Order: sequence, then C-alpha cells, then structure tokens
Amino acid sequence: MRRLDWLVAVAILLLAGCATAEAAGKGKALSATGRTNLVLAQSYLERNQPDKAAEWAALALKSDAGAAEVHVVLALIQASSGNHKKAEREFNRALRIAPDDGAVLNAHASWLCDRGQMAEADEAFSRALLDGNYRSPIQALANAGMCARKAGQWSKAEAYLRRALTIAPQNGPLLLLLADTELRLGKILEAQAFVQRRDSLGSDAATLELAARIEDAAKNRHAAARYRQRLRDEFPDHVPTGEGARTP
Repeated sequence: MRRLDWLVAVAILLLAGCATAEAAGKGKALSATGRTNLVLAQSYLERNQPDKAAEWAALALKSDAGAAEVHVVLALIQASSGNHKKAEREFNRALRIAPDDGAVLNAHASWLCDRGQMAEADEAFSRALLDGNYRSPIQALANAGMCARKAGQWSKAEAYLRRALTIAPQNGPLLLLLADTELRLGKILEAQAFVQRRDSLGSDAATLELAARIEDAAKNRHAAARYRQRLRDEFPDHVPTGEGARTP
C-alpha cells in the first residue's frame, strides 16, 4: 500500500470505527459539524491535496479542539506532506486527550511502523487491542501483522493475522497475507490451506501467483504448473512481480 493510501485508510477507519469518545470516557465527543469537516479533510487527503485537507481540518479544530480524532487527522495530513515533527506533536495531543482509545492508538502505531519504529508500534498496537470499546480491532490486528511482516518478525505476524482471521474468516487479503506468512515460516501445508481458501472466494492474479510458489516449495510441479496455466488463461495481461517474477 502506498503511503497516501495508508494515511487515507487510517483516517477513514478512525472516523468510521471510533466509539463515541465522550460516552467511552475518552475526551470530548466529536460534533456533527466537526465530523463533516473531517470527512471533507480526508476526501482531500485521498486526492493528494493536503493543503485543502488542512483547511477543513482547521475548521474541525476550531469547533472540536477537544476531540482526539481531529488531532489524528491533522497528524495524518502533516505526515502526508513529510512533516513528521508536526505529525508527532498532533499525535501526542490526541494521545493526551484519549490515551487509551483503540482507534487513536492504531493510527499512531501505523504511523510509527511507517517510520520504522517497530518496537514502539507493536506496543501501541497491543494497547489498542486492550480497548474494549474499540469497534475495529481487526484493523489493529491486521496492521500489527503487516508491521511485524515489515520487520521480518514472521511468527509474530502469523499470530496477529490469525487473530484477525477469527474475526473475519472470509477476508481475502488476510487469507493471502497468512498464506504468504506461512510460506515464509516454512509451514507449507498451512500455506496451501490458506491460499486455497483465498482462491475459493474468487479468482485473483496475486493468489494464483502465490499458490504456484507455494506448490514449488512443496515440490509439487504439476500443481504449480496448473496454477501458472490458470494465471495465463485468466489474467493474460498480468505481469508477475517480486518473487513471482522468477518463475515463468
């Protein structure tokens, strides 16, 4: 995921997945006006227009300075422009308002991971998962799993992603991530099972490419060839990338 895509995804999930802050005892609840302005801010962030995003976020700040979500969105806008010192200050303000809010902690942890601060990110993800009012724990689990993968901590990634899959057992991206993670751990049977589950949800080039690599690892030439034939037949314009590019 590109950095901008990640920032927008975090902002959307922050606004969609938070419990009412005041009801949860985590700072001032975001007003309807403030929420509208933040939604507009994130729409401009999605269009890679951080200056416009900042204008709408500033309006939200004027009406809802005590709402943690405002400061998180401001932090994401600053991060999108590479202003990480300012982003850090906004995250710190959000955390002072809502130190135990799962959505705030998940956003902060994702930013820390993007900055390469893996240990701090993992601690923040763990704290996010302690919030019983957090409506989107699957997002923190998935992000924690992807962060662990980025750090090369494959067993930790496996544990987080398996927990996420118990919440959403038919989630295609999670199944694909788990299949790849199990392959990297040398757990071929598990990798086969997860990639087959992903394939059963609908044909996808990345799934077929990974399935072929898993069968290569299993030394099952015929199964690998079948997946590659499907890849050519079903996705003739697909260009293999990364490890999948090594085998025709």
